[in-house]
Amino acid sequence: MTHVTIIGAGAIGVSAAYHLTGQGIDVSVVDKGHVAGETTGKAGGLVFRQLHEPADVRAMGYSIDFFRDLSEEDNHFTYHEVGFLRTGTERERPAFEREVAMQRREGADVRLVEPAEIRDIYPTLSLDGVTVGTYASEDGYADPHTFTTTLLAAAQECGVDYRPGTMVTDIDVSSTPTVETESGTIRTDVVVIAAGPWSHHVAALADVELPVKPYRAQALVTTPVDFEIGTVYDAHEGVYFRSEQSGGLLVGDGTEEVESDPDGYTQTADFEFLVETSDVVEQRLPVDDVGIQNAWAGLCTATPDGRPLVGQPTYEPGGDTGPDGLLVAAGLQGHGFMRSPAVGRAVADIICDGESEYPEWKPSRFDEHPGDFEIEEMLKIDGKHPEME
Repeated sequence: MTHVTIIGAGAIGVSAAYHLTGQGIDVSVVDKGHVAGETTGKAGGLVFRQLHEPADVRAMGYSIDFFRDLSEEDNHFTYHEVGFLRTGTERERPAFEREVAMQRREGADVRLVEPAEIRDIYPTLSLDGVTVGTYASEDGYADPHTFTTTLLAAAQECGVDYRPGTMVTDIDVSSTPTVETESGTIRTDVVVIAAGPWSHHVAALADVELPVKPYRAQALVTTPVDFEIGTVYDAHEGVYFRSEQSGGLLVGDGTEEVESDPDGYTQTADFEFLVETSDVVEQRLPVDDVGIQNAWAGLCTATPDGRPLVGQPTYEPGGDTGPDGLLVAAGLQGHGFMRSPAVGRAVADIICDGESEYPEWKPSRFDEHPGDFEIEEMLKIDGKHPEME
C-alpha cells in the first residue's frame, strides 16, 4: 500500500490528507507544532471567487461547494454565506468589468453593481467616492481553525496518522523516500511539503529550491458595533472588513510587500496599519466610538507570478529535473485557507492519477530562474491588468 507523508498540519496539508482518504493510501501528517497553529490560525477566513486568474475562479467553485457541504454535514463548522462586495472608482471600473466577464465564464455568480444597488445590499455603507462595485452573494467567510480541526478529525476517523510536535530534520528522496524527524525515521513513498511560509526551508532539506517568499499581512478586530455587514473590499484603499461573530468588525489587508523571516517576524500589528485601516473604516461605516479589541500579523507566501506551486518541483526554478516522490503545495499568496479544498484535491489527484485540473499551478512551469522577484499582494487590483494601464 502506498504511504504518503504530509509535512504541515495547516489547512492545505490537512485538506490533502482528507482528500487522500478512501483511496487505499496510508497517510501521515506531521507538524512541528499543532494543527492550524501558525498561518491558518491567523487567517481572516475570507472566501470568495472574485479572483484575477481563471484557474483560481474554478478552484474556488469547488472550494465553496466543499465549505457549504461540510457546513451542512458537521455542526462544528459553519460557512457564513454573507456575500462579498468589492467597491471602486472609475479607475477600477475597466478592471472590474473585465474580471466579472472572466469570472462569469468560469461559472461564478458575480455581477457588476452600481451605487444604487450597493445601497440596497449594504445600507450602512458610506459610498463617498464609490462609483462601481462587484458582488457575489455566494461568497462569505468561515473560521480557518475550526475548518482545519474539523477536517483533521474526519481524516483521522478514516485512518490518517497525525503527529503533532514532530520536527522534520531531513528529507531523502534519492531512492526510497524517508523523512527524518526528531522522533525518528518515517519511510514513505511520497512526501508532500505543505509547510506554508516554512516550505522553502523544508524543501531545502531535499535539495530543492522553491521560488517563494514569506511576507506579513495584518488584521484587527474592533469592539462590538450595533450593525452587521458582509465582506467588503475597498479596492481603491486596499482594505477589507466584515462583521465578526463576536459582534465586532474584522479589518485587514495590512500587507507588507517585503520578505519576512518566518522564525523571526513581528507578530503584532504595526501602529501605522491600525491608524490607516481605522481611518478607512470610519469613512465607510458608522463606527465613531469603536475601539480595537485585538490586532495581529501573520504570514503569507508569494511566488514570482502569483500562482500557487502545487505538484512536483524541479531542483531549482527553471530546471529540467526534480526529485521523484516529492510534491509541494505552497505559495498561496494569502489565499491558502479559502483555496485549501481545491489544493488538497489537486494534491490527491496528482498522487492518484498523475495530474490535476490546474496545470497553471505546476511548480515546473518556469522557463528560467526568476531571480530575486518582487512580492505582490494578490487581493489588490493595481498591477493585475498592465495592458489596461
